[in-house]
Amino acid sequence: MNQAIPLKLADDPVARRIWERSATAIHGQDPQRGAPSSQPVSHYLNPAQLADELALLKTLPMPVAPIAQLAQPGDWLSTRVHGVPVLLTRDAQGGLNAFINVCRHRGAIVVPEEACGHGKTRFVCPYHSWTYDACGASVGRPHEADFPHVPREAAGLVALPVAERLGMAWVIATPQTGFDWDGYFGPIGAEVEALGYNSTAFSPERRQFVQPSNWKLVLEGNLESYHFQYAHQKTVAPIFHDNMVVHEHAGDHHKIVLPKRTLAETSANTIDMDLVGRHTHIIYYFFPCAFMLWEGDHIDLFTVSPTDVDHCDVHGWMLVPERYQHRAAEHWQKNDFLFWETLDEDFALAASIQSGLRSGANDAFRFGRNEFACALFNESLARRLG
Repeated sequence: MNQAIPLKLADDPVARRIWERSATAIHGQDPQRGAPSSQPVSHYLNPAQLADELALLKTLPMPVAPIAQLAQPGDWLSTRVHGVPVLLTRDAQGGLNAFINVCRHRGAIVVPEEACGHGKTRFVCPYHSWTYDACGASVGRPHEADFPHVPREAAGLVALPVAERLGMAWVIATPQTGFDWDGYFGPIGAEVEALGYNSTAFSPERRQFVQPSNWKLVLEGNLESYHFQYAHQKTVAPIFHDNMVVHEHAGDHHKIVLPKRTLAETSANTIDMDLVGRHTHIIYYFFPCAFMLWEGDHIDLFTVSPTDVDHCDVHGWMLVPERYQHRAAEHWQKNDFLFWETLDEDFALAASIQSGLRSGANDAFRFGRNEFACALFNESLARRLG
């Protein structure tokens, strides 16, 4: 592939940077590599380490639902975030709220898990009918006089930090105040939002399942393209260049550009994100647990949450920005099928790795220079774990 790619002046500076760096990578002028590294196999099998990791994950943001699902006053849904039962509500003033979905009386789950609905202003515990409004306040309990030691104002649902960013509701599963949301998302988050992923993005497709592997194996499998030509021969291997990424990171977050083979033969008068979207895929990874794959007219998003050393929960959504929502349902179904057909190959390999971890064949995984993003992920995790 010796033909040079003409570099045009760009309407969009972000698009120009992606295009130019991708073109350089294709011609081998600046292949991105890092230092080789190793990761002990014991780090994927140690319950004590997993407990430390889970405690860390509960202090950091996790996307849990498309904002469009909670767009109107009275909208609500319940879920779990790293094992913590969570209730999200849209109150009458338009505010988005998140609470631990546990009654302040005797600890029962207030709203059935993995449920959602519209037009609800009261949430009633099924045990003793303690009642809460959409702002989490205690607004009713039978035989009020029997609880002089529990003032009503101290009996509301426990609030959790929540934010509406990148088309999703993000929740932190531990009560805290003053979280720096802008600092967390940084320039990579700003780039995603500039692509139109805000409260107007809708989600035509969703997935949810239990993955039989350690959560870190899933993440590492999506932070490198070394495996593409072998693991994805039946799906996306013909689309992309072998063993090639254009990588940037900001703090603990990553942006990974995967140039398509079509980029080398493409010419255009200007370079904008529509052009980039046709000839690359971009992975936006938000530490610790969220992947967004931008494919031009939509994002495929998934999260992982550990349940034990051998399993993790996976939740996935498709997000479509407003300017592409006119496209037919069949278009989104086709794209969703290809995304998960490809990803299922990765998940199957992660499960295969997990099944061999205790065999004694390896005392460590050895990441090559081309798998440097995996090393960066493990460095971020180790630093935050102290």
